[in-house]
Amino acid sequence: MSARPQNEINLENLMQLGINAARNGNKEAAKGIFNQVLSADRRNERAWLWLAAVEDDQTERRRILQTVLSINPDNQKAKELIRAMDQAIERSERASMTWGIRLIIGLLIAIAIVGVFVFLITG
Repeated sequence: MSARPQNEINLENLMQLGINAARNGNKEAAKGIFNQVLSADRRNERAWLWLAAVEDDQTERRRILQTVLSINPDNQKAKELIRAMDQAIERSERASMTWGIRLIIGLLIAIAIVGVFVFLITG
């Protein structure tokens, strides 16, 4: 069994601490720990992925996932997460568009009813 360098062991210990913090819902602690790992190893895919998992801001999450893909363009997890984000945006945009169309139709109907009412009264 070959000995691992001490810094690899320490980074792995930090990763496990960060993962445990993330799983326990302590996102801020997890972010701090993953950032410590990344300050030692900027190309640590796992740390970037876990950092994305605890990030609430969607723009920042996308930036982090893009960083993962710049390190490893074949990272399937990052691709899946970005695809899911894109699908959520598309669903939201479709829902907004549907709501807007319904609102416009409702307004047009109300205007038509008022127009008919005015015509009947003045008529």
